Amino acid sequence: MTNNVRRTVFVLFILLLTLSVAAVQAQDRVQVTILGTIKPEIAEPFTEAVAAYNAAQTQYEVVVIPRDGDPVQMMTSLSASGNMPTINNMGQEFGLFKDTLCDVTDTTFSQHAFPGTQSDVTIDGKVYGMPITIEAFGLLYNQAVLDEAVGGTFDPATITTRSALAELLAAVDALDSTQAAIHLSGLDWSLGAHFTNVLFTDQSADAAERVAFIDALKDGSSDLANNEVFNGWADTLDLLMQYNQNAPSPLAPTYDDGVLALGLGDVGFWFMGNWALPNLFEMNPDVDFGILPVPVSDDAATYGNTAISIGVPSNLVIDCAQSSPEEQAGAIDFLNWFVTDPVGQDFWVNRFNFLPVYDTFEIQPQDAMSQQILQYAADGLSLQWMNNLYPAGGWQAMGASMQKYVVGQIDRAALAAELEAYWQSVE
Repeated sequence: MTNNVRRTVFVLFILLLTLSVAAVQAQDRVQVTILGTIKPEIAEPFTEAVAAYNAAQTQYEVVVIPRDGDPVQMMTSLSASGNMPTINNMGQEFGLFKDTLCDVTDTTFSQHAFPGTQSDVTIDGKVYGMPITIEAFGLLYNQAVLDEAVGGTFDPATITTRSALAELLAAVDALDSTQAAIHLSGLDWSLGAHFTNVLFTDQSADAAERVAFIDALKDGSSDLANNEVFNGWADTLDLLMQYNQNAPSPLAPTYDDGVLALGLGDVGFWFMGNWALPNLFEMNPDVDFGILPVPVSDDAATYGNTAISIGVPSNLVIDCAQSSPEEQAGAIDFLNWFVTDPVGQDFWVNRFNFLPVYDTFEIQPQDAMSQQILQYAADGLSLQWMNNLYPAGGWQAMGASMQKYVVGQIDRAALAAELEAYWQSVE
């Protein structure tokens, strides 16, 4: 046997040995499952993040289970069949599954979370979830369009009343470059979870009084039709409906239609949240996007007129009822990777467009809207996410009533009656 042949055989032997070791390592990996990609808007970068994590170590393998349809129904079904994923993203679902979740109080990510961000998942001093970010929703705007409408640089501080908003909507509507002033999504979750939030959180600057207002709806002692905030809120909704790009068919547009409309500058506004930023940047990376409050009166001093809804939308939780200790350890390792590893942090901030709520982050968001939201929060101009207090199925029920209203199937009095009827049905 010649030296060249020996060398070739040796190289092939080493290659086969390497492949065999790799195969054994892959087989030995602990498989950690996660239901969905946290948010559908970040499906592609999240899949890339999972691949990067899996390639960075040999102990665990994270596998994404597609999430389709109602999350409560899917989680309930998977749990009943004994196939609950190791990691789940829960909002209102937390209350249904809290007794099956792992205590993550002593994890790295939990120890470095900003104060107050884990309040929704803390029970008797123990933490059961990882907040993904703080999010904000309100009137997203295209800076270039509004600059054109005002004939200079648009200053968001000038919009503190409904009348000021109405003047701006009219100016955008008059532009030759736009199709309409605003894209108002008729999606039940946008109307039922987020637009209704403005109604409930604007009731009072006092958190206890806000909760008391919902309790009054439940016991039938609150009269929405004669509620000042309700009528101001409905007046603002009517204003947005008047300038809606899809006024003839309010329920026809999809979420992606809103991305296209605002991203391409066909409208100046879109009532939505900053979770849309990845989609908007993909559509138009050269435009600055911002966010405005939803004013519900012509008095700038009215609570809520100069603040935006900011909150933790959901938490990543770890199943402790059906997953093994090894799977639970893998889940913690994966979640810690996002908080402590530079690659994980880069995905979190620059690819997911999440505002980090952990003091470990060296990477911070640089886009205009994210900086604006952080400033609102720093200035104390944040409104509570009351929709986190809705019972499971709450936003769907109220969203259905809101959809009836925006298509003209019911009037304001009927909308008030339907919202009251929903809350009185809650046990």
